[in-house]
Amino acid sequence: MPRPLPSGHGWIPIANGALDVRDCADFDRAADVLVVPTTPSEAICLVGDGAALWRRLITAAPLPPTAVTPDEQAILGHLHDIGLVALGASHPARITELHPPTLSSPLHELVYALVARVAASHGIPCVFTKGPALHLQGLRDREHSGDVDLWCDPARLDELADALAPWGWHRAPDPWRGTTVHHTVTLVPEQWGCEIDVHRRFPGLVLDDDSAFALVLRDAVLVRYGAVDVPVPAPATHAVLAALHAVRPLIGAGPRSSHDSAAARTFLSRAEGSVARARELGAVPALRDELEPLAEPGSLDADAGGTPRDWVWRQQSDHVRAYWMAMSAETWPMRARLIVRFLWPPDDVALASAHHAGHAPTSARRARLVRLRRGIRDWMQRRR
Repeated sequence: MPRPLPSGHGWIPIANGALDVRDCADFDRAADVLVVPTTPSEAICLVGDGAALWRRLITAAPLPPTAVTPDEQAILGHLHDIGLVALGASHPARITELHPPTLSSPLHELVYALVARVAASHGIPCVFTKGPALHLQGLRDREHSGDVDLWCDPARLDELADALAPWGWHRAPDPWRGTTVHHTVTLVPEQWGCEIDVHRRFPGLVLDDDSAFALVLRDAVLVRYGAVDVPVPAPATHAVLAALHAVRPLIGAGPRSSHDSAAARTFLSRAEGSVARARELGAVPALRDELEPLAEPGSLDADAGGTPRDWVWRQQSDHVRAYWMAMSAETWPMRARLIVRFLWPPDDVALASAHHAGHAPTSARRARLVRLRRGIRDWMQRRR
């Protein structure tokens, strides 16, 4: 005979994200609750009796097993098997409210919720940057973004990337893997349709990675996506980061355009305190031209020193010069490995590079040869 539950224990609704989609035009009329289970899975849409019972738990939990019918008990057993209910007095993934989507894409919103839950479950601090939060904070007019960007504890970037793998993302091929040269790791979706960029730093800041992340985390604010609290930068901080992203150098692109500079000024002008935050974050050297109209004359002089991270090498006219400069901080043994990796990359890097360049090689070896010829040709053209 099963042991009776202690007082105060019962059924609790749990999820890594949940949305009320009854009135969403993109869903079937029968759709009710869109949820992400607490066990690795895609989003699931609850309908009928299952949705009604799960909704009931939101306000009634912990619901004693004695308060449900045999039919409801069978439904709860199934929901338990897929990670949507738990027996107990509390649960870290408990859902306490259910609301319609905040974002125009419910699935995109649930990715934010899921990633925030996974990071929290591993104790990895993170802040979600750019994306729809910029719109919610009044910093940009466009609402939607194609992927999810987050900045996590730099020392735990690989740990978070690995933790998201069971949920349906794998790391994109990266020739810089094993170094701290590249500022981000891109996670490619297998089912979700939404890439995730996990940052170890934000290009354009003078501060070291740990100090910059600590400052951004210090005054992060919470937004509610999919019934989960998601940390995002405070508006002034977010404006500075968005401005840096707008004017970031691209290899071979030349000086920043007036359009990019205007976009950066717009971000900065829409957030009170953006000049002070740019000074604190060490963003003045990269954004001085855009900050000058908003600052007191001469007030930026004391903060104009230092070299923005990932800035100078990205300003180079070709990839050969850029990559050589980027790897200059690495040890000579690592530089040697990187040189070999760039000249004759692993299969996945070679094939990804060919695809990015618009080629469809028949083999990884063929992709390497095409890549090598392309690099030599581009370098020779630049020299001329």
